[in-house]
Amino acid sequence: MIFSLLVSNHDDHLRNHGFLMREPGHWSLSPAYDLNPVPEVDRVHINQTAITEGQEEASIDAALAATMRFGLKLAEAKSILAKVFTAVASWRVAARRMKLKTATLTAYESAFESPVMVEARKLLAQ
Repeated sequence: MIFSLLVSNHDDHLRNHGFLMREPGHWSLSPAYDLNPVPEVDRVHINQTAITEGQEEASIDAALAATMRFGLKLAEAKSILAKVFTAVASWRVAARRMKLKTATLTAYESAFESPVMVEARKLLAQ
């Protein structure tokens, strides 16, 4: 869910999220899969999967407020946020390692640099 918030993509729907039964009767959200960053120019819909049935706002605060519903303690959720944020924030390094052209990096910048990334950066700096 955090990756979907931090990286704009058009393919975020319920079939790209699953649940794992950790122990009988206790489910947890599985890692997301089949999500692709999409630059703003190609974006039609963002974050199609609501955080909860009553919270559709795409924000880190909303995601952290829902942590207990997914069996996470707030500290654990913030740790996950920090790890995902660090990975997403280094997208340019990974792209350059793959020898992507500067024009491609420029085109995809809007998929990785978003108001939600700014929100996460501020929260993690506290």
